[in-house]
Amino acid sequence: MPMPAPLGLVDPLLILAAQALDDLEATRIANENRLRSLRDVYGLAGSSQEAEAAGLVDGLKALEHQAELSLKRALRSHPLGPWVKRTVGVGEKQGARLLFAIGDPYWNSLHDRPRTVSELWAYCGYHVIRTGQTNHDSQRAFVGAEQSPGGGDSGQGPCSLRAFDVAHEGSAGVAPARARGQKANWSADAKSRAWLIACSCIKQETSPYRAVYDDGRERYAEAVHQVECRRCGPAGRPALAGSPISAGHQHARALRLVSKAILRDLWIEARAIHTAVSV
Repeated sequence: MPMPAPLGLVDPLLILAAQALDDLEATRIANENRLRSLRDVYGLAGSSQEAEAAGLVDGLKALEHQAELSLKRALRSHPLGPWVKRTVGVGEKQGARLLFAIGDPYWNSLHDRPRTVSELWAYCGYHVIRTGQTNHDSQRAFVGAEQSPGGGDSGQGPCSLRAFDVAHEGSAGVAPARARGQKANWSADAKSRAWLIACSCIKQETSPYRAVYDDGRERYAEAVHQVECRRCGPAGRPALAGSPISAGHQHARALRLVSKAILRDLWIEARAIHTAVSV
């Protein structure tokens, strides 16, 4: 009989606080731009109208700050809060927003069953598209195919990043990209949150993910393109297969490894909570 997902890993308060923060942040940014127009385009700097508009923006900032505090409080009472707190570089704000974007890292709510770590990667857009597949619609080709929930987490078992990557080195592949006019079957928000956390982690020498990044840069230092690459070529002239990948592309690949490592460790922590609940 399937084990039900514990409600504590999908916290309604965290969801509400994260949505409120997103809404207020977007509204605050939009109105800051309007305020800038008042000052620069209409020449109203120092006027009473400018002061009134600035007061509105300040009010939005205060509301946004309150929403952020609520989000952090919700995270601190969340079962995965301790993992976020002890993991250098993740941060409460971004860690909570990542949890909002992915829900329960270990549970597939659509099919009401545990999900594999590769499913979590695919949900967050960190899967691989084999050459010849439609660029935006590749998730189903890899979801759940390589890893099993019982895999090890020592870095050598089927849940390790290297094991997952080596499994795909035999065939050329590319990272998924959103296509205009087509709906991606992975979460752009989850991918963005994981990426921002990865960027934060590599800035911290004491973060466990700094070594993952450094290893990735070394690993890709001599890498060449397996297929044409628009990232490394000028507009309309993609870099050819067999050409070296650029330093910027090496950086992006290493950050991708960090993002996947963060998601893997979050999945492992969530799996441990589920296991403890079922005992």
